[in-house]
Amino acid sequence: MNKWLKVWSIFIFSIVGIVILLIFVTVFLIFYYRTSSIPDEKEEEKAISQAEQYIQETYPTMKYEISHVLYDSDDEYPDFEYAAVILNTETQKMFKAYENKNTKQMEDDITIQEEAKFIEQVEPKVNSYITKTFGEPKGLSFTPSYTTRATPTLNIRLNNKKEEINEEMFRTFIDFLQHELKIEHANVNFLYDNENEGWSMEF
Repeated sequence: MNKWLKVWSIFIFSIVGIVILLIFVTVFLIFYYRTSSIPDEKEEEKAISQAEQYIQETYPTMKYEISHVLYDSDDEYPDFEYAAVILNTETQKMFKAYENKNTKQMEDDITIQEEAKFIEQVEPKVNSYITKTFGEPKGLSFTPSYTTRATPTLNIRLNNKKEEINEEMFRTFIDFLQHELKIEHANVNFLYDNENEGWSMEF
């Protein structure tokens, strides 16, 4: 009888201990999540101060208002944790100014927004040109400079064989990019069907 009582006592204490531990862990996780999702006021003030100084130095004639500070609690943005969200009161466009946590330098996303919009506008025109000239491409992709941290890249995989396209045709396409679409800098690559070779040029 005492043996079974001892076994049941150990079992009950074990269950109670596990339940208490689970409650403690749950409370800790809830507390940690809530505190980690609450922005630090000092960091917000720092973000505003840095943004104001940055705009005055970089865009001295800009008329602006700081809307609020964006706190990236979910690690959605790779370059910052706190960013001042700013309204250009003349253009009514919003942008972010922040200290890049990798380079420790102040920057903004105006160029990123402009490049993303530009790519969105020119991509269907490039696709149309390629389709009319060479046939429907197997793949077409723009990689913007804010992703490569270098020259934006345009990769086009064609359904053509290499011998079906000559240098003049490739350079005519480059002229189209430069003069018709007003692309100033790009690394352009033609890749052929089932081949790793192709035409490449950076301008």
